[in-house]
Parts: sequence; C-alpha cells; structure tokens
Amino acid sequence: MISGFMTLKNVLTSGYPFVEAISSILPICDELLISEGYSTDGTFTVLKNIANVNKKVKIFRQEWPTNRKYTDITEVTNIVRAKCKYDYIFSIQANEIIHEDDVTLIKALPEICPQITAFTLPFIHLVKGYKFYEDFRLRLAKNLDNIVAVSDAWTLGVSESFITSEIRKTIFHPRRLRQYINKGVEWTFANTCSSSLSRSFYLPKPIYRYWSLFPRDYIEKCQKHMEMFSLNNLKQDVALLQNHVDDPELFWANAVDLRRKELGFNYPGDLGLIKLSDHPKIVRDLLSDSSSKSYYVRDDVLTSLKDL
Repeated sequence: MISGFMTLKNVLTSGYPFVEAISSILPICDELLISEGYSTDGTFTVLKNIANVNKKVKIFRQEWPTNRKYTDITEVTNIVRAKCKYDYIFSIQANEIIHEDDVTLIKALPEICPQITAFTLPFIHLVKGYKFYEDFRLRLAKNLDNIVAVSDAWTLGVSESFITSEIRKTIFHPRRLRQYINKGVEWTFANTCSSSLSRSFYLPKPIYRYWSLFPRDYIEKCQKHMEMFSLNNLKQDVALLQNHVDDPELFWANAVDLRRKELGFNYPGDLGLIKLSDHPKIVRDLLSDSSSKSYYVRDDVLTSLKDL
C-alpha cells in the first residue's frame, strides 16, 4: 500500500493546479497526507471540501518558518512525510500532475521490483504547453526512516543523519569509504539505474510539472522567486511580461524564451511544444483556456474526486 504526501500554502494565489494534482495521485495512493501552511487565499477551504468528499485525503495544518529560506518547505514536508503509515511513500508537489496512462504501472512498481528501495521517475518541466527541461526525480520509495524530502523538497533522498552514520562507519571499513568516494552516497543509495537499491523506471508518459498555466500566475511566481532567491535580474523580465498579459501569444512567447535562457535548454522547433492531446486529460481544458489570466478551481473536478 502507498502513502502519498504533499505540502502547500496559498497555492490559489500562486496558480498551482493543486486540485488536478490531487486528483491525479489519488488513484495510486491508499492515503494522501497534505500539509497546509495556514493559507490566507482560500486554499484551505478547497482542501476541506476535497477531504469531505474523499476520505483518503487527510489535512494537517502547520505554521511555516518565516525566514524565507528555500529549505523551509523541506522542513514542513518531512513533518508530514513522517506521518505516512503504509509500506511505500510517494512524493508529489502541488503543480505536478500524473498522466492517467501511468497510474497502473506506478501502482504496480512495488510488486514488479519488491527488492528495490526507491524508484526515480521521468518528468517534464513546463510553462503552459512548452518544455523547459526534462529529467528523472526520486518519488516512490519504501517507507524507511532514512528516506526523506531533501533540498527544497523537490525530490526524495537520504537523510543527513543517515549520511553521517554511514560516514562514521567508513572509519572502521576503509573499503566502504573507497566505494563512497567512487560513487557518492546519493549515487549508491538513491539515484542510479545500476544500484541494487534503486531503479529508474520509464513511464508511458512523464509526470507533468507545470511551472505556470496562466499569465498572472507566471508573474506572481517570478516575483516570489525574486524575493526568495534574491533574483533582481528578473525585474526587467517581469516588467516586460506585465505589458503583455492581455496578449497571450506574445506573453507566452516572451515567457518561454526568458525561462529557457535561465535554465539553459533550447528545444528547436516543435520539439519544445507538447501537443494538447499528450497532456493529462484533467488539465487540457485549462490549457485550452486563453481568456482566463489566473488558475481557478473547477466544480466538476472537485465532484469527480469522490470516486477516486
């Protein structure tokens, strides 16, 4: 059985498609634990409605740290991660949507490879329907104390205490130290196809990570990144985009160009554009909506959650 977990706060303001993300993971999980950071934008009200219609969803409210470090989300994520009770854990963030074609395979991975501790799965990072980059991320793992959310909670990994204990062991086992130097602790335990403890698995479709779906949400996210990461170089970019909010074609052309330059990916031609029919079904209507400027919760999606 699988425990899913997610952390979020004020995601309505940020434009995260969190209702769609919850809907996409519920068929995989036997419980979904959500840490909610006392939102002030209506997010909590939506979550309560979701929990009322689907008993798998369990909400835990907790105060977030106020020092605005990028690791704050890791701290709160690992509090809710520790509450997971089933044999496997699955990490998903509020802007990530699992394609319906992947559900059966992901759910079967523990049975396919029962000896494997952790699975890395493919994802693509998008703005609207445009690719920014693609990679693998460790998301599904056995529910072991030494596997936690790391960095800014973007992936699972091994805990600092576990790493420290393994380093101490190498004092008495020099061969183990040599192995770590050659491969690295993370390579050995969490992030390689060749490890007996971890496997990378291809899926019928990657997991879709939407950085933004609507213009005002994109600008809001840029402004938050400027504040959190001191990215003052984004000011001119934001000012440019604000002038084009009412012109979707020009807005997204500029937004995609700016984001790709930042990340260093350059997809030629149509290689960087995902066809509407390839996206998860649950998000296609949002992608097709050129009139809205910000994310909105759809009643029909909320209603459908009770059957998942």
